[in-house]
Amino acid sequence: MMSTFSKQVAEKVLKLLGNDRIEVLDKCNCLNYTYVLIGTGLGGEFLGIAYTPAEDLRAGEVGVVPRVEELPELVVNLDSLVRALGGIALINAISHYLVMREGFRLSQGDLKSEILRFVKPPCTACFVGSITPVAEALRGGRCSVYQLERRSDLRHGSYPDVDAPLIIPRCDILVITGSAMVNNTIDQLLAMRRGGGGAVTVLSGPTAATYPSVLHGLGIDVIGSSLVKEPRSVIELLKLGAGYRLLDRKGLLFKYVSVRSTYNG
Repeated sequence: MMSTFSKQVAEKVLKLLGNDRIEVLDKCNCLNYTYVLIGTGLGGEFLGIAYTPAEDLRAGEVGVVPRVEELPELVVNLDSLVRALGGIALINAISHYLVMREGFRLSQGDLKSEILRFVKPPCTACFVGSITPVAEALRGGRCSVYQLERRSDLRHGSYPDVDAPLIIPRCDILVITGSAMVNNTIDQLLAMRRGGGGAVTVLSGPTAATYPSVLHGLGIDVIGSSLVKEPRSVIELLKLGAGYRLLDRKGLLFKYVSVRSTYNG
C-alpha cells in the first residue's frame, strides 16, 4: 500500500522526535480550528492547531484520544475530525517543540509579501483554498490567478475544487492550504502539478506548521505558516470560535516563511 503524504509526514516527525517524552495536556475540535496542547519532558507547553473540516463532518469515531505512538494511523483515519485532532494538530504541536529543541531558525515573514519573489511574468498561479490576500498580491504582480475552493460558502468568485485537474497542470505557482493534509486531498493535488518539477509548490496557513525540513523533503518548495506564541490565550479564543485573523490581529502568532534550500527559482 502506497504511503500517503500525511502518513510520511507523521513517520518523519516521529523519527525526529526519537525517545523524547510527550504528554497530551488538552485537546479540542473547536468551531474553526482544532488544537492539541502538549507538554514535554524538557519542560514547556506547545500548541498545535489545524483546520476543523466542518464540511466533512460525519457520525464517526467521536472520542478518539490523540496518542503520539499512533500518529501514522491517526492521520489516515477515515474520520476527518480524528485526522485533524489526533493527526495534524498533534504533528504541529510536536513540530513546534522540535523547532525549539533543535534551535531551528525560522525567518519571520508573511507569505503575502514573500510570494512575489517567485513571480516570473507572465505566470499562472493556482490557489487551493481560501487565501484571498495572497492571491490578490499575485494578481498585482502580473500573474493570472485561479482560486479553487471546496466550500460553497467561501467560494465567491473561485472555482469549485472539482475543476482542479483542468487548472493545476497549467500553473507555474501552486499554493495549497494546509487543510489539504486534513481532508486528504494533498496527494491528488501534488500529482496534478505540471511535469518536470516546473511548478513552485507552496503550503500555507496555520495548518501547515509541520517541521519545515520534513515538508521540504517531501517536495514543498515554500512554507508560509505560523507558530502559536501564547498557547493558553489562543486556547481560550479558539473555544470561543476565533479564527486565524483574530489570532493574528491580537499578535498571538509568529508568522514565518521557509524556502527549500535546493530551490533555484
